[in-house]
Amino acid sequence: MSIKKILKLLGYFILFVLLLFTCFTIYPFKTIKPPQQKEARILIKNANIVDVTTDSILENKNILIQENVITRISSDAIEFSKDKTKIIDGSSKFIISGLWDMHAHLFKQAPHIDYPEFIRHGVTHVRDLMGAYNERNPFAGSQERIKKWNNQVLAEKIIGPETHGFSSFAVEGPSPMFKNSPDFFNCATPEDAKKLVQFLNQKGVTLIKVYNNIPKEAFFALMDESNKVGVEVSGHKPLRVSAVDASNSGMKTMEHARFFIWDSFKGSEELRDDKNPKGRDNTELRKRMLVEHDTIMLYKTFDTFIKNNTWYCPTHLTRKADAYAEDKAFRERYDHINPILRILSFEDLDGTIQEDTSSLGRKTYKDFYLKGLEITGQAAKRGVNILAGSDVPELPGASLHEELIELSKAGLSNFEVLRCATLNPAKYYNLHYLYGTVEQNKIADLVILSKNPMLDIKNTSSIVGVVNNGVYLNKGYLEGVQEKIKDRRKSVQMHAKLIWDMLVYMTI
Repeated sequence: MSIKKILKLLGYFILFVLLLFTCFTIYPFKTIKPPQQKEARILIKNANIVDVTTDSILENKNILIQENVITRISSDAIEFSKDKTKIIDGSSKFIISGLWDMHAHLFKQAPHIDYPEFIRHGVTHVRDLMGAYNERNPFAGSQERIKKWNNQVLAEKIIGPETHGFSSFAVEGPSPMFKNSPDFFNCATPEDAKKLVQFLNQKGVTLIKVYNNIPKEAFFALMDESNKVGVEVSGHKPLRVSAVDASNSGMKTMEHARFFIWDSFKGSEELRDDKNPKGRDNTELRKRMLVEHDTIMLYKTFDTFIKNNTWYCPTHLTRKADAYAEDKAFRERYDHINPILRILSFEDLDGTIQEDTSSLGRKTYKDFYLKGLEITGQAAKRGVNILAGSDVPELPGASLHEELIELSKAGLSNFEVLRCATLNPAKYYNLHYLYGTVEQNKIADLVILSKNPMLDIKNTSSIVGVVNNGVYLNKGYLEGVQEKIKDRRKSVQMHAKLIWDMLVYMTI
C-alpha cells in the first residue's frame, strides 16, 4: 500500500474519531427522573423520629404527608383516604431531616452525576461555595446553571438537592485572575474592593467568597461595601487579617479548621504582618503553631464568633487528605470515580506528599489534622455555631457522611453532629420554619434509616428511603440510581465531556 493511501486512511480514521468525540460531547445524558407515579399522600407508620431540638427519639410515630408538607404527626393511628396514598412501614426505622452539605462545589456535569448521588445519600440541600467567572467555566457553578437545575428539580425533571445562594469566584487578592478580566477583580486595593462588590451585587451574587491573599485594607473595604449592599461574605479567612477582626467586620462563615490554628499561636500577629504569609507555610511553621498553641487566644476567637453570630464550617476532610495523602485505604475512596477526576485528585494528594516527604513532615500533617478536630470539639462546647461541609466534590453525598464521622471524632455528640447537617444550616439561611427538623407543618424533607444514628453516627448511611420534593424514593430506586451513576462515571461519553470541558476551561 502506498504512503499516499496510508495517509488518506489515517486522515479518515482521525476524522471518524473527531466525529465520534463530537457526538459524545454534544449528545446529552439521559436524565435520571423521580418515579412518575406520585401519590397524593404519604403515610409513614410506626417510625422513630430523631428530634435534634430535644436530643431525643420520638418512638412509634405516624407521619402524614400531603402536598410535600408534614400535615400531622401522631402516636395514634391516623385516618386517611386509601386512594392515592403511599403507606410506608416505618417499624424499627429512624427518620431524620434531609441533610445539607454546606461546602459543596458543583460543576457543569453535576445534574448527571452529583445531583443523583447527593439524593442517594440523603443530601437534599447544598451550598455551592465557588461560582464561575462566566459560563465558559465548566468546573464551578454559575447562576444560570443553578437556577436551571433548581427549576428542573422542582419540576421533577431530574432528582437532586436544592442549591442555595449564588457564590462569586474565589477573590484571591493581588494575583492574575482571568484572561481579559477587569483589574479590580484582583481586589488589590480598597478602591478595587468597592468596585468588585458593586459589580458582583449587580450580577446577583449573594455570597462573595474571599480567599487567602487579600490585603488587609482591601478586605475591610470589601466588608464595608458588602455590609452596605447586603451581600454575604464567606470563605477563607484572609491570611493578613485576624479571625477576630474578620468576624467583627461581618464575615458570615469561615471555612476550614486550620484558620483557628494559624490564629492561636504566639507568632500569629508576626505571621499576619509578613509580606508573604502563605509562602511560609511549611513543616517547620506548622510544628511551631502546634507547639506554641495558645488556648486563651483560641477562646477569644470563639467568644467573638458567638457575639457576632459568625458560623464555622470545619471541612476536616481537607486536612485529613493532607495527613493521609499516601495512605492506600484513604486513596481507595477514589477508585470508583471517573478516571480523569481521579488523576486530578491524586495530583493534589501527591503534591502534598512531595511538599515534605520526611517522616517529620507526614507526622506534622497528621498532628495538624488532629489539632483541628480537637479545636472543633472545643468550639462546640463553647457554643460556636458549626456547619457540616465536605469540600470533596469528587465524592458528592458520600463525603458528607465522612465529614459527620469527623465531627463525631471531634467530640460532638451524635445529636450535635446531626444538627450541624440539618437544623443549623436551616437556621443559617433563616429557613428553619421549613426545614431542619421533622415537625408538623414543615416541608417533608426526610431520610429514612434502618439503624439508629444516635447510637453510631455512621448509621446516617443506612438509608432505605428518601422523601424529597413530595416523592418517595425507596431503597430499590436508590440502588438503581447507584448502578446508573456507576456506569455513567466511567463511560466514554463522560470522558469526552470532561475532556471538552477541560479544553474550554483553558480558554478562560
